[in-house]
Amino acid sequence: MFKRMIRLSPGIYVNEPSALKKLPELINEFTLKSPVILTDQTVLKIIPQYLPADFVTRYPVEIFNGSCEFAEIDRLTEQLRSYDGIIAFGGGQLMDTAKVVSDRLNNVLINVQTVPSNCAAFTTKSIVYSPTHEMIASIREKKPIDAVVLEPELLKNAPLEYLRSGIGDTLAKYYEIRRRLTDDQMHSLSLSLARDMIERCREEMLNVDNPRSLNGLDLQNFIDTIFLAASLVDGFADLDGRSVAAHTFYNAYVKVIGPQRFTHGEIVALGNLFQVTLENDTALINEIRAYYPRVGLPLSLADLDITQGEQLNSLAEYMAKPDNVRMQSIFPDITATTIRKTLTKLF
Repeated sequence: MFKRMIRLSPGIYVNEPSALKKLPELINEFTLKSPVILTDQTVLKIIPQYLPADFVTRYPVEIFNGSCEFAEIDRLTEQLRSYDGIIAFGGGQLMDTAKVVSDRLNNVLINVQTVPSNCAAFTTKSIVYSPTHEMIASIREKKPIDAVVLEPELLKNAPLEYLRSGIGDTLAKYYEIRRRLTDDQMHSLSLSLARDMIERCREEMLNVDNPRSLNGLDLQNFIDTIFLAASLVDGFADLDGRSVAAHTFYNAYVKVIGPQRFTHGEIVALGNLFQVTLENDTALINEIRAYYPRVGLPLSLADLDITQGEQLNSLAEYMAKPDNVRMQSIFPDITATTIRKTLTKLF
């Protein structure tokens, strides 16, 4: 196996007003004869105003069940086998599902993420969950996404928790991955580019107070940072772009607390604070504590409905698992006791 692989995705990226009105042009460019729309019931009610008048009646529509699970991936692989392209509208789990299905079928994939909650539309990686919402697999797709088309106004008008999610998850690119993209790695051009991207993720997000007030180039840059800059970290850095403690906290939260009551990026945001607190990095602790209230991101365990000591024990045990390579590679031999002590500082 190669020591490191650079993956660039998608082949085409568009982020501009009224972009979805021009989807038929892209369908023609890919010479698709029988594409299918993959979406969910909620999104299906929202997207018609951004599309050509007859778009959702012109093509068959398949409804996603809401969770990226192997059973749903298998179902959709069979259901969509006869189509030469998938036009996917939805959030992160739908994007991750569409990527695996398209990779299996080797057909054209056009991703239209409808909430700016993470960069799932771009990356060649999918996180698969169990029916109890536990992460059970990370799948690397063989082919890049063919196209990603984003409508700025649609993303700007997403529910606020998804805007917060995008900020929290994008900031994690810096707070987590800076520990992998260290100064001694900067002799590599590709890793240096990844380092530039994580620093840009931090810079752009910390300049945002109210994403709903963004317009024009400011809105374009906000969206480009969440999707383009964040995904390039994964593309350029390969294993050195893996998450660390913030996403370990997220996985533990979903396992211990149960079905998600908060968005991915809101949980990851508190994980960012956990990691810099574990590192005892006073400057970054203060930076996060000063910024989060401006955008409504959580600063305490109570903000995520964690109030019981037993929950802390379970979170700490899960996060300290010896087989958690992402955590152990940066914090070798870390114990549940150390993690629990750090978590108590977030009450």
